[in-house]
Amino acid sequence: MRTIFGSLFVLLILVVLAALFFFSGLYDVAAVRPHSSATSWLLATIRDRSVARHSRAIQPPALSDAHLAQAGFREYHEMCFGCHSAPGHELSEVAKGLNPAPPKLDADEIQAYSDAELYWVVKNGVRMTGMPAFGPTHEDKELWSIVAFVRRLPKLRPEEYNAMVETAGLGGGGEPAHHHEHGHGPAEGAEGQQAHEHEPGPGMEEGTHHHTHEHGPGEETGEEEED
Repeated sequence: MRTIFGSLFVLLILVVLAALFFFSGLYDVAAVRPHSSATSWLLATIRDRSVARHSRAIQPPALSDAHLAQAGFREYHEMCFGCHSAPGHELSEVAKGLNPAPPKLDADEIQAYSDAELYWVVKNGVRMTGMPAFGPTHEDKELWSIVAFVRRLPKLRPEEYNAMVETAGLGGGGEPAHHHEHGHGPAEGAEGQQAHEHEPGPGMEEGTHHHTHEHGPGEETGEEEED
């Protein structure tokens, strides 16, 4: 009996200490602090075992269809590029701030997963990693197309990926658009004329945001002609 009561007392002490630790706020949840090696190993092991177990019954379709991979490229660029990047591209600022860091999907550790496991992760996501579940918003064929494209990433050269982006009309080879403000420097306006014309974009009414500025010789910035 003494052994039982002693064990229960020790267990009670451990529970109290754990509760004090949990509610004290001592544990730092900041994403800038990486997990310890032991914690990283434990979480990765739990993740991999879970994915392997829950994807066992999945039967992958044939992923060699070039059209399927092409469809997957657009899905990948719009949904995955921001976190996982692509050949020849660095991780985005958002990706660099995630903990755990999202992997590059052409890496050996990712390509070692089976097609079924990759599909399961894309469809269901992974808790507490930043990996969302696309199953609720996408059809199975769309999810498989992403897997088909991911399988082609290791052999895809940066210039090929960028060309695919341009051909698909996605712009910039995966790079974010740059916004430029045009001002008139001290050397402008002294000689010649400078005209800036902005054509209306899709959906704009004709004439909207369409203006021409001409600076003749001797004109100073800010002067207005009076009739």
